[in-house]
Amino acid sequence: MSHVSMMALGTPRMTFGELAREQLEIEVTCPNCGHRRLIDGNTPALRDRKVAGARFRCKRCGSVGLPSLGKQRLWAARLAEHARKLR
Repeated sequence: MSHVSMMALGTPRMTFGELAREQLEIEVTCPNCGHRRLIDGNTPALRDRKVAGARFRCKRCGSVGLPSLGKQRLWAARLAEHARKLR
């Protein structure tokens, strides 16, 4: 990741699409039940949405979860791992 990209990650104007272009994994964790979900920042509904202040509803219990960068794994590596598990 370039120095400019690292600086941009700290701005309140950073969008989900920009994180996806940097191939960073975005994870939402429910503070109530602990359910975790990966978010694809390339989806049309999220691409231009700002990360700062974004909230998501847990599909299990309905609580509000906040996105985080988690372990900053690459999407390609995550998809490959998922494909291996499907076999």
